[in-house]
Amino acid sequence: MNRRLSFVLSLLLGIPLLVAACAGSEPTATPDPTPAPSASWTDTVLDTLTVEEKIGQLFVIRVTGRFQNAEHPRFERAIDLVETFHLGGIIFGLGTPMAQVDRANVLQAHAALPLLMSQDMEWGAGMRIDRSTTLPPAMAVGATRNAEFARLAGRVTAQEARALGVHQVYAPVADVNNNPQNPIINVRSYGERPDLVAGMTASFVRGMEAAGALATLKHFPGHGDTDTDSHLALPVLRIDRARLDSLELVPFRAALEAEASSVMTGHLALPALEPDSTVPATLSPPITTGLLRDEMGFDGLVVTDALDMHGVTRGFGTGEAAVRAFEAGADVLLMSEDPRLARDALLRALDTGRITEAQIDRSVRRILEAKERLGLHRSRRVDPATTRQTVAGRRSQVLGEAIARRSLTLLRNDGGLVPMVPPQKHRVLAITLNDRDDPDVGDSFLDVLRSGAGIETLTVQRLHTGSDSTDYREALSAVPEHDRVVVGSFLRVSAYSGRIGLPERHGVFLDSLMQRDTPVLLASFGNPYVTGSLHTLPGAILTAYGTNRSTQEAAAQALVGQSGTPGRLPITIPNQYAYGAGQPLPQQAPRVDVPEAAGMEGDRLRRVDSLLHAKVVERAFPGAAVAVGRGQTITKLDGIGYHTFDAKREVSSQSRYDLASLTKVVATTTAVMKLYEQGDLRLDVPVARYLPAFGQNGKSDVTLRQLLLHTSGLKPYLGPDERGPTPEAIVDTIMAQKLQYDPGTESRYSGLNMITLMQVVEKRSGQDFASFCEEHIFTPLGMDDTGFRPAQARDPRSVPTTDTTGTRYRGSVHDPMARDMGGVSGNAGLFSTAEDLAHFASMLVNDGRIFGRQFLQPSTIEAFTTRGDVPESTRALGWDTKSMEGYSSAGAEFGASSFGHTGYTGTSFWVDPEQDLFAILLTNRVYPDDTDDRITDIRPVFADYVHRSLVGPATPLLPGRGTLPSPEPMSERDR
Repeated sequence: MNRRLSFVLSLLLGIPLLVAACAGSEPTATPDPTPAPSASWTDTVLDTLTVEEKIGQLFVIRVTGRFQNAEHPRFERAIDLVETFHLGGIIFGLGTPMAQVDRANVLQAHAALPLLMSQDMEWGAGMRIDRSTTLPPAMAVGATRNAEFARLAGRVTAQEARALGVHQVYAPVADVNNNPQNPIINVRSYGERPDLVAGMTASFVRGMEAAGALATLKHFPGHGDTDTDSHLALPVLRIDRARLDSLELVPFRAALEAEASSVMTGHLALPALEPDSTVPATLSPPITTGLLRDEMGFDGLVVTDALDMHGVTRGFGTGEAAVRAFEAGADVLLMSEDPRLARDALLRALDTGRITEAQIDRSVRRILEAKERLGLHRSRRVDPATTRQTVAGRRSQVLGEAIARRSLTLLRNDGGLVPMVPPQKHRVLAITLNDRDDPDVGDSFLDVLRSGAGIETLTVQRLHTGSDSTDYREALSAVPEHDRVVVGSFLRVSAYSGRIGLPERHGVFLDSLMQRDTPVLLASFGNPYVTGSLHTLPGAILTAYGTNRSTQEAAAQALVGQSGTPGRLPITIPNQYAYGAGQPLPQQAPRVDVPEAAGMEGDRLRRVDSLLHAKVVERAFPGAAVAVGRGQTITKLDGIGYHTFDAKREVSSQSRYDLASLTKVVATTTAVMKLYEQGDLRLDVPVARYLPAFGQNGKSDVTLRQLLLHTSGLKPYLGPDERGPTPEAIVDTIMAQKLQYDPGTESRYSGLNMITLMQVVEKRSGQDFASFCEEHIFTPLGMDDTGFRPAQARDPRSVPTTDTTGTRYRGSVHDPMARDMGGVSGNAGLFSTAEDLAHFASMLVNDGRIFGRQFLQPSTIEAFTTRGDVPESTRALGWDTKSMEGYSSAGAEFGASSFGHTGYTGTSFWVDPEQDLFAILLTNRVYPDDTDDRITDIRPVFADYVHRSLVGPATPLLPGRGTLPSPEPMSERDR
């Protein structure tokens, strides 16, 4: 009985042997060897292994992370290598989360020793695993100039890796991409400056290692200055040692100081260190042992790049490549074309004295120590519950989106083509250029463009490698019908392609396109060097460094103002743009995003859904539209329920609601604010100065301020017998009203005040009220679905209401006095959507600024939303404020400076300026019975749920940190 068998049997005495049952069952894991107290697990295990088993530990094979039947030949091969070859590790390819976890657990259960699982995750787990977090590539992080993003990327990637059964991540790329023609590194690098790459790489390593995964630096000693893809051939780096020390090795040294656990050697020749230019660094003792181990002092795991790549296989056979890599100093032999053949070659090398068992022991010890440090000797199984809780979490998504937005680099913006925001409306032709035969590329980019408030129409043309000349002609022929052309150019850096430039037909097409008169905006996805191949440059160039969903969305958001462009080039684009180039633009339009992007907790905010769904079931109202936002981020924009209880038409954020008394603040008060800022109105002069007829019956001293504060002395409303047959008669009746109390002594809410103010607006502006509001409020704010409706209008998009007589109104105002005013009134009559009102609210919480323009001055907003000095009144100028005692429709949580308003039909609008927060609730609680007043109890609960979702400042909360860090200032060297 050999030593290995004796050891295993002693461990398994009394324990059932691992037995695979019927197909589909998962075997039970063999317990890991338990070391004696005086010896480490590594020492104990190493002492039990045969030479063949030790050599098996050196090898890592590739296994799919997708589902495979237990009888699939590749699955059976993997099990066989684990069980009989004593494989040391697995590298997972493409997969899905639960399939990979299942595969990892099954393989671990079949292994006598725990397997070291690895995977390429340079831009997050999503690089290989569907429905997990995909982060922008390293160059995007470099463009932010913020190393904290790199640390957080490393942390998130490690957390998801461990939840997917992976222990060693083949990232980060420490290569300095100083060669624009590099076909394989490109955006995988943080940039072209060694200090920038060093800082980012070290930060990524710290984040990853702290989160429990092994970081792997690649591709040593530096793959950035090559123009050959080592998947296809062997690149030769003809530089001297001084250059290597000052550039390529700088990031590796910094990352080793950050305690990176492993280094991957690259398939590239470096004649300055290895005289034989046919020998890659992977197989070179002077590079792997002499430089990395002896000179740089690295004693961690050395991993070869894949041994099935042509950079190795074309010069060396499978067995010789494995022997040479081990001789050079590698510990892990990755993806050998034939592990058994390679093992036999290593055994022959041992027999001939070419390698020694002591060398093998050193490498196996490093491998086992890594497994022990990861805790795999105690637990090697992944709990699927952890996978479900960890992978693709909202905060990880927020990180990816934040990096994407902060990396966007605007290189050119002739004539201010970017951003496209209201009040201009553009007819846009969007063309996607894709370097693959996939017409669906760019969907995320196009979806966001469609939502842009500054885009009137969007026509789409898709060009890819499968397009023919007819497709190109059709795209060009569509140009004259549009006033802007947006081109999304998708060039993905990928192995075995051997190129990174535009396909020739794409280049010819772009040059032809830019000869037309219509301005062209180019959004470059992937390879940022693409503009270097253009003969004529477009009017605007936006560089985005990836092609993933978050990057596409961020780029489109920048074009329509929903994101800024703070990024700076981390590379040089020869003959065009210098390192550090970029035109920073701020975000100018509100953006819909997850709650975590604004310091809110999504799970808490979802309590709003539960509340409103319950109230629909209880028939408090048929449906509701909701808009919640913070700063320039709309964190909830949704419809719940239906227009009516027959459940035929669902409510959406674009359903039009009768705002009722929200008209008073959205239209009437805002109109007064605009004229006040222009100097056309003064609040403390008598109304009669603007409307002489108003001075009748003792009202000559009533001021505009008193109308706004509802302290004018006017009665609240005109009954049906008082209103008269025409709008003009109603106005005359209001002008002739007598005072009900002494102006300024108390506050009595009155619709007559607002109709009077409407008359003032018309008098001072020279426009009818509806036209003034459309031109000066709704159009500038991008509120395309907001406006007054004729008294007898019908609109299928409008949510219906009913009055006490049972009369149904759909698109016609519910308020009787406003209806008699023809549908246009200062007290009611406005129809709008949750989406439009979110624009209005966003303007208020952002100091009156939206779409790059100052719509209202901050001082004006403060003056009109501050509570007036009226006893026992919460009224401000037009607005209401939060009551801190007793009932408030703003609930208990909104702050003391909060302001808002409600509407009879079931609408509510509240702003907490201290938190930059707004909460909008639109319902038709007056359908089918306008006596139902349960909305009174629902409004404050809704407001409280919104406010209680706040968990921090109005900046993204990221994993392991408080708030999103601001970009670090660049050093002079890094500029």
